[in-house]
Amino acid sequence: MLFHARFWLMLLLTLATGSYGASVGHKEQDNSPRVTQLSGWNGDEQKVADMVPVPHSASEQPIGPSAHSTHSTEDMPCDEEQLAHSRVMDDFLNPLDEKLPSRTYLFLCELHKFLSDVLPQKEGPTSQEGANTVSLDALQSLPPLSLGVSSTESLLSGLVNSSTPTVFVFPERQQGLQTHRVEVTLDSSLLSVLRMRLDEAIAQVKQQEAGQNVIDRLQKLSKLSALSPEGEDDEAVAKEHKWAQYRSVLLLKALQVVLSTWEVERAQRAARADEDGPSVPSQCRLQSLSVSLRKFFLEPSKVNINNCEGECGFPLTSGNNHAILLNSHIQSGQPVNRSLCCVPVEFDDLCVIELESEGTNIFFKTNVVATKCECR
Repeated sequence: MLFHARFWLMLLLTLATGSYGASVGHKEQDNSPRVTQLSGWNGDEQKVADMVPVPHSASEQPIGPSAHSTHSTEDMPCDEEQLAHSRVMDDFLNPLDEKLPSRTYLFLCELHKFLSDVLPQKEGPTSQEGANTVSLDALQSLPPLSLGVSSTESLLSGLVNSSTPTVFVFPERQQGLQTHRVEVTLDSSLLSVLRMRLDEAIAQVKQQEAGQNVIDRLQKLSKLSALSPEGEDDEAVAKEHKWAQYRSVLLLKALQVVLSTWEVERAQRAARADEDGPSVPSQCRLQSLSVSLRKFFLEPSKVNINNCEGECGFPLTSGNNHAILLNSHIQSGQPVNRSLCCVPVEFDDLCVIELESEGTNIFFKTNVVATKCECR
């Protein structure tokens, strides 16, 4: 009987000690940073935000784990649910770790998923197609330009004002973007143009029957790249404002890619419909032509480069003096070794935005997209 009494007494003491230790540990953890929702997130994303400690500084915090964290840089997840689980484990093992994924990292993750969802699904190439696919790196290019604080006004103006065909190159592993930090400074007039063009592009995308999932992702991207209201004191939000300008430029270019891709798809559907009608010889004109490019995580993986098709007969509607004289010679029945050909005479460059861990490089692949055809 005495043995049983001692046993129960020891058990009660053990339980009481454990409860006290848990209570003390809980009180000690109250000194850790509080948790709140990340700005620009709602719905399911609040589950992620509710698990993330708020940094002491309003500026963008490092996105990778600290040196004491058990998660390596390469293991940092990009998916929201995995990210939430990772942060919970970090907080449990090292509750004082305040290093968070930056808004730029979260934005780039969402941007990649947005482009993957919206752009046409990639079809697996045959062995012959794969062998003939040209690597993006094999194309001739102007010297790369770095997008950041040292960017020239002409580069920034060109990115904002032009609709140059563009592709994005993401790292082979998105976790490499954890250390990605880029800021740009646009003057007030260019910033106003960026706001206007971004609003117009967002409105155009929403007008399309893109599906609720696309609209939700676009809403999230808009919040993650939101610019400070005009007239607000830039001194207080200078760093975040510059990061937000960078994210807004990328979003504008991404939306231009999406809208351009949809326009090409509509043109191709219309062309296929015309093929079902009576066959009528066409004059030399520009036609849509999409080709595949090879590069890790290239969005989109197919680029519309256009092509020139049609006849160069009498009367010649397009061509230089040489073509006009050559055509007259051919029409008179004189023999020649070659006839007039419908060929591209003007081109656009292809803008390549390559995202790397240390920054963003802009490459312009010259004379890629045909924009005008003539008989030569």
